[in-house]
Amino acid sequence: MITQYKNTLIKWTVIALLCLVLLNGCSSTSSSAPETNPQNTTEAESSSKDGEDFATQAPPIVVSEEEEVTHDQAPSPDTEVNSFEKYFDLLGSGKQDLINDISEKPESVDEGGLEFKETGIRVWFNTDTGTVNQVFTQREDLDFKGAKIGDKTESFHNAFGEPISDQDGDMHFKYKDGYISVIYDTQTGVTFAVYLLSEDF
Repeated sequence: MITQYKNTLIKWTVIALLCLVLLNGCSSTSSSAPETNPQNTTEAESSSKDGEDFATQAPPIVVSEEEEVTHDQAPSPDTEVNSFEKYFDLLGSGKQDLINDISEKPESVDEGGLEFKETGIRVWFNTDTGTVNQVFTQREDLDFKGAKIGDKTESFHNAFGEPISDQDGDMHFKYKDGYISVIYDTQTGVTFAVYLLSEDF
């Protein structure tokens, strides 16, 4: 009985020790995983939140800056690029000043006029003063205060009011110190050319 008791006790002691070692190993593995995992999770969550904040905050800042730059740098097409005003302001210019302003070699046309093909205008000069007194154009991209060549006459009425004269497809409007002569088809009312004049005739 005594020898059997000792053998049984040794066996159970060995089994108990093995179980404790196994349990200790499992517990250490499981305990180490939660220690690192929560840190990684919180870091990931914080970084993802930071990323979400950056993603939601950064684009509006960048877009607004680009829009401001674009708005500040972009020229206004009506006033700087396509407005008829820059051609109206040629009235009264001398011949050499005109050529210098346009920076294009002109070709001679009838009655001593000059044609600037790339610019799309023809000019004539006052024989007494030698200054520009007529500018002719058929450019359909020029903006006449909202009206354009190719529109019907009503567009020019809306832009410049009632004409001071209207005969045989030629309406004259007073504008600043000069005049605007709008040429149109009498049957359709569609405009097809404009003269800018320093003097009415």
